[in-house]
Amino acid sequence: MQRDRVRPDPVSCQSCRSKKLKCNRVQPCSNCTARGITCNFLVPPQVQTDTTSTFHSNAEILARIERLESIVLKQSGSAGTPSKYTPDDTRQQLLYPSSGSVVVSNIHQKRDQDSQLLENVGTREDSLLHRLSNGLGFRTISMHEILHPASVFNGDRSKDTIVTFPVYKIATLLYQSYESNVNHLCHILHTPTVRSLIRTSYIRINQNESVLPGQAALLLSIFALAAYFYKPLHNSEVATTKQDAIHLSKILSRSALDVLDYSRRNTSGTLEDVQAYIFMSFVAYHLDGFSARGRILTTTAISIARELRLHRLDADTESPTAENQTSVRFLIDREVKRRVFWHITSTDWLFSTISGPQEGTYFIHPNHINVRLPKDCTDDELVLAEENEPTIEPRPTSMTFFLERLRLAHLCREMTDIVPLETSKLLQMPYEQIIALDQKLQDFISSLPFFFKLDAESRRRSKPLETMYPKISVARYCITTEALSRRCKLHQRFLHRQSVDPRYAYSRRACLESARAVVQVYEDLRECDSQSTVPELMGMALHFTHLALVVMVMDLCFNRDEADEGAIKGEVKAALEMFEDRRNVSPLLGRFLGSLSEVLVKHEVQLTDSSTLAINSSDNVVGFTPHESMVDVFNNPSNFGDVQMQFTQQLGLDMGDSGVVALDTSFDEFWQTAMQGETNPDSLTWDNLFSALDSRPL
Repeated sequence: MQRDRVRPDPVSCQSCRSKKLKCNRVQPCSNCTARGITCNFLVPPQVQTDTTSTFHSNAEILARIERLESIVLKQSGSAGTPSKYTPDDTRQQLLYPSSGSVVVSNIHQKRDQDSQLLENVGTREDSLLHRLSNGLGFRTISMHEILHPASVFNGDRSKDTIVTFPVYKIATLLYQSYESNVNHLCHILHTPTVRSLIRTSYIRINQNESVLPGQAALLLSIFALAAYFYKPLHNSEVATTKQDAIHLSKILSRSALDVLDYSRRNTSGTLEDVQAYIFMSFVAYHLDGFSARGRILTTTAISIARELRLHRLDADTESPTAENQTSVRFLIDREVKRRVFWHITSTDWLFSTISGPQEGTYFIHPNHINVRLPKDCTDDELVLAEENEPTIEPRPTSMTFFLERLRLAHLCREMTDIVPLETSKLLQMPYEQIIALDQKLQDFISSLPFFFKLDAESRRRSKPLETMYPKISVARYCITTEALSRRCKLHQRFLHRQSVDPRYAYSRRACLESARAVVQVYEDLRECDSQSTVPELMGMALHFTHLALVVMVMDLCFNRDEADEGAIKGEVKAALEMFEDRRNVSPLLGRFLGSLSEVLVKHEVQLTDSSTLAINSSDNVVGFTPHESMVDVFNNPSNFGDVQMQFTQQLGLDMGDSGVVALDTSFDEFWQTAMQGETNPDSLTWDNLFSALDSRPL
């Protein structure tokens, strides 16, 4: 049976009910009060009282909410959840989860990897188009056939490009040369692995089987670099003269570049490609100096390394599987990748402080890097431990030099970020920041291991180690000259301003001190009795010595009548004479001497007192060329009329009405005329001259 419904008593007043108005249910209500009428209720409204007594207090409610939230968050598996919450904090955490409260589980990583796999389709695969070049064929030929290619392959036997390798015996000798002369300066290989690669590649070539382009390019680049530094012997099967060794290096370089070009157009790149580009940039550096070709090869290596994601090598998303973590092959490959990445990174940062188009820029940003440092150990110790183990005392290994070079590269990147390229902005920069950077460079030099230091006590301590590590002298030279050259670079634009601003006298002192040290350590390297390469054949040695002499020559041009001017002239003259004796060893020396000679002539700097020069009638100076040493010109004033016209044209002198300077002018009178032929340029002109000479290719 249905129960009769009982209607509730009305709660609004009679007037609001009749007029369909909202009543606030107090007596009198607001509507009746506004109209000035009597407010009547059928049931008098109850007096409102505080309801908190009938309900739980706010503290109890908050406690219950806190307990329920803790249960929910605990069940969701959140790690590290605070034990006490407030409602506002919890609401904010649910709407905007912080990184600390998010747990990245394996399932999340797998989902991200699946997503990246779909997104990256087509970014790493080889081209689906038809091959953009002919195929490659590999053959081994003798040294005579390599050096005289006209007698090889009469006629086109196939459509493939034939790349020639030296025979296996020559290959092993070249690789031994690489290990002896190059590996300690560019340690980006695992030598046992490369030896195995040489054997397997030659077996495949001799059986007419294909070889991967990247591996072929790597071997050819190693052979090309090793041939350049090969020490010729009278009965050697590789090269009996240095000219033959350099010629062999050029032939192998062309083959390596051909293979790299093929790989670039037909594959997406491998680690071997990156290593081959690094080695070929070294070859270009030694053959051409600091040229555009070498910089482009280095940039290509950086680009392929990025495609291989070497900058994310140790990121969580790149974590290996459990099987790979214990694989010896995997550990070796990962360590080699770390070496390769940090080598190109340090080179990129070091080049940012060298004059040229790349000055003030670098490609690899430190915030984009997630790669551990390589281990400071030899190749034989590589797989003994996964992490770096502390050693009692540093050892002069190849990796020790590698890590010190990387530490200097970080300082160079900091210099690039702080010091502006524009001179106007540089002069507005607080000079104290330059002093602070200079102090960091000095701290770096003083914190080097003792076997890399230049002071007498450190050299004495390192003598016993040189019998065990014969390449200490070369590594010492390279790391110290790189640091000293960067110190010169930091101060060189303040060099000529010390005459108008006394506070810049510190920059002149720092420049000259570093430049003299570079020249001195170069002389020490030449006198070092070791089987290392001749310094005149090292592009690095010539480049750094050139920069040091640039500082000294420009000081003679900018800062006249200084107290030590005579001493600097003597040092520059001695250095030029030293290189003049060896100018036939390397073509770079001719450019090196020519650039300095041009500036000395242009700015009328005499390295010796002309009144004391002995005139030798047997000397016949038929003309002056940019590749002729200034020492020859100053020391041979006889037959001066033959070269006077060329001097006049280069100096831009006023030749008068007759169009010539009188040929009976004495040597002193001519130089007096030359001194008056050009007004003093402004600071911007000096900066442009300095930069042009500093960036001139060797």
